[in-house]
Order: sequence, then C-alpha cells, then structure tokens
Amino acid sequence: MNKKLFTSLLLILLQYSVFQAQAVTVDSIAKLGLPVLSITTIDAEEPTCDYAFAPEGAWGITTVNHTKVKGRCLLVSHTDTLFDSGEYLKDKSGMTLRIRGNTSAYYSAKKPFKLKLEKKNDLLARGDSSYYDKNWVLLSTGDCLYTLFGNKVNELVGMPWTPAAIFVNLIINDDYRGLYMLIEQVRRNADCRLNVDKQTGYVIERDAYWWNEDVYFNTDLYNKEFTFKYPDPEDITDEQMAYITDYLNRFEQSIADGRYTDYIDVESWASWLIAHDLLGTWDAGGANIYLSKFNNEDDSLLHMTTLWDFGSIMKQKTSWSQIHDEGFYYYPLLFNQDNLAFNDAYIRRWHELLPGIFTALERFFDEFEDSDTAKGLKASYPHEYARWGYDDGSLDEKILEIRQWLSNREQWVNNAISSVPTSSIALQSQQPAATRQPVNLLGQPVNPQTYRGIIIKNGKKVFVK
Repeated sequence: MNKKLFTSLLLILLQYSVFQAQAVTVDSIAKLGLPVLSITTIDAEEPTCDYAFAPEGAWGITTVNHTKVKGRCLLVSHTDTLFDSGEYLKDKSGMTLRIRGNTSAYYSAKKPFKLKLEKKNDLLARGDSSYYDKNWVLLSTGDCLYTLFGNKVNELVGMPWTPAAIFVNLIINDDYRGLYMLIEQVRRNADCRLNVDKQTGYVIERDAYWWNEDVYFNTDLYNKEFTFKYPDPEDITDEQMAYITDYLNRFEQSIADGRYTDYIDVESWASWLIAHDLLGTWDAGGANIYLSKFNNEDDSLLHMTTLWDFGSIMKQKTSWSQIHDEGFYYYPLLFNQDNLAFNDAYIRRWHELLPGIFTALERFFDEFEDSDTAKGLKASYPHEYARWGYDDGSLDEKILEIRQWLSNREQWVNNAISSVPTSSIALQSQQPAATRQPVNLLGQPVNPQTYRGIIIKNGKKVFVK
C-alpha cells in the first residue's frame, strides 16, 4: 500500500476512535460553528428502505418500501434555539423522517433524508410565515459545496426559484451523522417555492425513475416519461392527465416546424441549459428536470423551473453538458442547425448574462470564504471525515477547484458558441459583451485553454492546471 495513503487511513481511524470515545452532544457539536439539527425519534427507531433495480429497457437504482419514523427535530446555533418542532403529535407538532434518493442512497452508507413537519413552518428559521412548508430535504450526496455553487448559478441565470438552504451538522438519536445541507424541497408553494395555480397548474419531472412510480405518462412521438410533483399523484384526475399528456404531445409535434415557441418559454429553457453548460454537468438522466405550467390556459407555457442535484458538475471539461447533446431530454432536438431560433435565444441569453455572471460568482466565493459558515465547515470537516472514514480535502482546496473551473469555463463556452449556427450574421459575429483578459505574473495576456500555471484574473491569482 502507498505509504501516504496508509498514513492517511491510519489518521482517519485514530480520529474516529477519539471521536467515538467522546460524548456527542448538541452543545459539543454546536461549538464547531454550524447550526446543529438534532433529531430524536420515538424509541430511537431508524428509518429503513429497500432498493429497486430498473426493469429491462430502463436504468437506475432507487429506494422503495420506505419506513417513516416519528419524532422531534431541534435546530440550534451556538446556544440559541432556532426551531423546535415539538414532540410528535399527528397534524399538530413533531415530524417524520425517511430515507430518500436513488443511487445516492444505495451506494452510500451516509443516507439522504426527507424530513416532513406535521405542521407547516420554516425549518430555516427566517422569521417570515410566507416560507412555511411541511417538506424539507437533508442532502448528503456528493459535496454540498457543489450544491452551494449550483444554486448560485441557478439564481444568477434567472430561474424562477432557487431553493434556500443552510449547512448543518446532523445528530440522530445522539449519533453524529456528519455534514448535511438542509434545503427546501421541490414543491408547489405559491408563496415561496414553485408558483402554479392550485386547481389547474402542474409541476412535472422528466424522470429517469418513472418505472418506480404508480402514476406517470409518456409521450407519443419521442416516448419521454414524466412524473408528477404537482398535483400529488394520488390526486390526479383523468382530465388533468389527458390535458398535460396532450400538451406535451403537441409540443413534440411542433418542434419539427418551429412552432415550439407556442408551447415553451424559450428563455427559461435556454437559461436552464446555459446553467448546466456553465457547470459542465455530466449526468443527463439524473439532472432532475422539472417543468411547470401555471394553469391550463392557452397563454400558459411550459417553463423550466430550477436546477437540482449537482453531484456530477465540473466533469465536462472540454464539451457541453451531457444534457445538451444526450437524447434523454429535448435539447438535442432544439439546439442544432435545424432550429436556429433556439440557438439564437441561447446565444442572446449567454451574452446578456456574460457581463456579470462570472464576476458575481467570484464575488460570491470571496464573501463565502470570509463567512462564519466557511469557518464552521472547516471546523466540521475533520469530524465528518472521521465519522464516515474518508478524507476529501480541505475547504480551501474545494473552493480553488471551483475558481479554476470558472476561469477555464468562461473561455471554453465563449469559444464553443462561436461555432454555433444562428439565423443572423450579426448574431454569429457578436462578441461577448465583456471580456476580462487574464494575464500571467509578468502582465502578459494568456489563453487559459493552453496556458498552465498562475494567472491573474480580475485582480486575483488563479492556478490553471
């Protein structure tokens, strides 16, 4: 075994032994600096699930036969109580907890969870009743810093809703479970999440795990399967099912003759794709593709809603995101030499975003590095690694990885767009509205696509591998 690897593993085991020997209390974990979410279930019962494997012709692994355990959750920061659900009392107080997720739940010992309050409230304790909801998620998959990054991109490209979230240290029945992201679930909520009409609106998902759902529909021309986030599957009427199926079928028929602008909000579709192209997302089928339709009126179009699941970002280093080219969704039919109108919308939207989005992301991570949250993460990482027996590097290393990605990705997308066919010569020749030429330490202009070493960009040193 490699000596360095052996030493790292030995250190982790020693940390874990020390960690296990110490009494784990909310107070001791709160001293790390992050909010602590403490969950106590009745009789210390743990949620369980089974796993289902895709039938022939489909793919994936997902969770089934979930048990929901009842209990109480308490969110504290230092010595302050931010939220207390109270003891479990059906429809009045307390909460239920169950395992959620698909492949992330199957492959990882550290499970993601869905937390449902018995009475609506804001689990993030923002002091505003408009944020009240019953449904919350505890994300554990991948690195939650990627979710922080992805959510900021989601916000900056102008998607209609960005889930609010905080980092927490999680304790269940006095057992420290590590770092999680406590985040709003994708749900209809006219006040604070996805706003669609309560009677005639829809939130649907192009779902890779449709085969595990009791209620879904598939389209005629391209055989795409969709499941429901709203209305709830058990509440879908025959009329609602017929309407949304027919709408998607007519949209598919319209792609060939360019009439798809009668069915989809092109700007939201272009912005959603730009976000994934900026992030370099590898997983097309697991991109969690959510669409909304405000009501069943003719002037209500299909919108892309919010990005979700960032476990495979920063993987497509020298290509578009996979959802751009892979046939799981509609983008290969829209973004090509036969549908120049969508290409135009994509490029126009990119040039609208370019003057500010990379600067905003740099500023965001500047502020984040100096935040109390970052300090809490740095203090918590050794405990997370000791609890689960791995070491994934420091927070500084993770942020540097994101900065390097942004430095290279801006140049790559600009170059790639220059070869995209459009309907307008003027649009083809349009240059980025703002170009920030990086330089080396001698002040000489360099191309980050070919240059390796330290460059200065916007007054900051960036290392390009």
